[in-house]
Amino acid sequence: MNDEEPKDIESLKKKLKEKLRNEIEKEVLIEIYEELKDEEKETIQDEIVHEKHESEALETGLKSPPKVEPVKENKKAEKVHVKIKPIMKIVSHSIKYANTNVPKEYWVEVIGLLAGKYDEKNDLLYLEDAYPMGHGNAVYAEIKDYKNFYKAFADLRAKGQFVCGWYHSHPSYGLFLSQEDMGTQARYQKLWDKSIALVIDPTQLDGTTLGFNIFRANLKKQKWYKIPFSIEGNLDAKSLPGLVDFVSPLAEGKKIFLEYDESSSG
Repeated sequence: MNDEEPKDIESLKKKLKEKLRNEIEKEVLIEIYEELKDEEKETIQDEIVHEKHESEALETGLKSPPKVEPVKENKKAEKVHVKIKPIMKIVSHSIKYANTNVPKEYWVEVIGLLAGKYDEKNDLLYLEDAYPMGHGNAVYAEIKDYKNFYKAFADLRAKGQFVCGWYHSHPSYGLFLSQEDMGTQARYQKLWDKSIALVIDPTQLDGTTLGFNIFRANLKKQKWYKIPFSIEGNLDAKSLPGLVDFVSPLAEGKKIFLEYDESSSG
């Protein structure tokens, strides 16, 4: 029986890898790798003009969504449909700066933009993409490189999407919105009241949970609450560890995706 176990595990790994191969195009992997590289390109000048650009960029990026009347909160109804592509990017970004190969005292948060499309009739947000923007200390991360912001904004506009919120990580300390996070979320919601915040804890990607939640805030009461969401395809908590193993080399800068560019006969 013990001899069969390794074979069963290897078989499951092969099946998972084949499933991911079929579901995820090579371009997505290349995009993750390139954007993780872009996220590192921060300059002193970017930090100096941070406050000015942050206000201008967010206001420009969030003008696209349609204006809608406030609706009564329905906690049971699905509000967001998440595609696999942004999950891969967010997972890659978060584990790049918080993984077992890095001493825990050096773990930091990451931050990025969320892009999507909104179905006004059904009050349903489709989360289509994510753009890694920055990383910071264990208290908060902030967007510093606005060259990357404008690059991302041009890309998502070309796809007919808009900035629908932001994401950041809480490496090892859970899924919630801190006081600092509430301040950031308030700025997004003041520009579009349905903006969302996705929080991921990479240490929770262990097969028992999805490792992330989606939030929105009641600005008057200064409280946050979870937003119901669904995920594209059959992705679930049990398959996420395999997904983490799959994207970890990308986060470490290894171009493992090149094997998917090889012919099947190779």
